Amino acid sequence: MLRFSLVLSLLFWQCQPSPISEIYRFDPVIVSQFPTNAPPAFPQSFFPESAKFIQASEFKTSHIHTKEAFLLLETEETLEQIQKRIDLRASQGDWKLIEKNTKDSEVFYLLEGYIKKSLSISLTNHGKTNQMRFYFKKHSSY
Repeated sequence: MLRFSLVLSLLFWQCQPSPISEIYRFDPVIVSQFPTNAPPAFPQSFFPESAKFIQASEFKTSHIHTKEAFLLLETEETLEQIQKRIDLRASQGDWKLIEKNTKDSEVFYLLEGYIKKSLSISLTNHGKTNQMRFYFKKHSSY
């Protein structure tokens, strides 16, 4: 009986509805709800391994070049673990840490990349999970 209830509970857990990815394209703008991948403008090394993508948007100047992008993700990693990853990644040289602010339960980062690119990251505590908001902007035309 115990085995049957265990199998049954696992079966119901696996049958939980998962968010369905939705993508909307408006010529140079792409908006996604529960995207399967992050926009390519964001360095993947800033993301936690257990990231769940919630929303994303991209504004492209051409077929492959992103001018602006936004990403909202959720993770179960602690704020301390996330901050450690961002600080370590920023010390590697291709993204320079310009500013870091802490206000209440939020942490804000502003980073600058090569070829006039900027990246801001906002960390927010949401109970058992933490949310990360990424904003990317390319300030040049090349």
